[in-house]
Amino acid sequence: MLDHIDGFSPSEVAAFKGMSRASAARFYGWVDRLARLLTVEVEGMDRLPKGRALLVANHTFSLDVLFPMSAVFHATGRIVWALGDHTWWRLPFVRRIAAGLGTVDGTPENVDRLLRGDQLVLVLPGGLREAMKPSELRYRLLWGHRYGFIRAALRNGAPIVPLAMVGADDIFDFVGDAFRRGARLGVPIPKPAHGLPIPHRVKVRALFGEPITLRARPEEADDMDALRHCRHEVEGALHELIEAELARRAGYAPHRC
Repeated sequence: MLDHIDGFSPSEVAAFKGMSRASAARFYGWVDRLARLLTVEVEGMDRLPKGRALLVANHTFSLDVLFPMSAVFHATGRIVWALGDHTWWRLPFVRRIAAGLGTVDGTPENVDRLLRGDQLVLVLPGGLREAMKPSELRYRLLWGHRYGFIRAALRNGAPIVPLAMVGADDIFDFVGDAFRRGARLGVPIPKPAHGLPIPHRVKVRALFGEPITLRARPEEADDMDALRHCRHEVEGALHELIEAELARRAGYAPHRC
């Protein structure tokens, strides 16, 4: 019954199908007002390629990635298409909003259609597991054995733009394994460290890095050594952005060789 409670159609998870520019404009208007209220900063949008690109971000426990998506929409008129975790499509009403904003199911077919259409595509390789990590793992990239986004970039000749989201991992203190805790329901259940989810006041910043052109060839998309090398390059660039911002917040000046 929940499958039909919101009138959601399975076709809406496909590229270009469920997105509504009018809905996106209205929603991102709210996001923009919230960003100004919270003094969210988005830096480096001038680094975005004019054509296709895969934006690769760390996944925090929040929807803070909406801020750079909204900033790009207002500055350029371009939709940032997000690859959604399969769990999204089990949540009535939330999935309708997500699809309307340009969230699609994270399948190779959807990625290829979007990139071949010269779109900006956002991927969070760590998925919900990275988002639900305990506080001691904050700002760690928990990508496991996920190489699909590297394969997609190689197949479509798309540069990768690292996107560092800094601040939101400090809002709450979580403990333990949210996935093991919610195994019976099939949905992760985060556990606050002190019983209640008491938020900390933090500054949220989104930082776009320089585009990375992968040096592997498209025919190496199934070569694990090439995939590992490419992913390490992306991970390193994203870590560098995160660490530079954390150092700046701690009052450390960057070291230049």
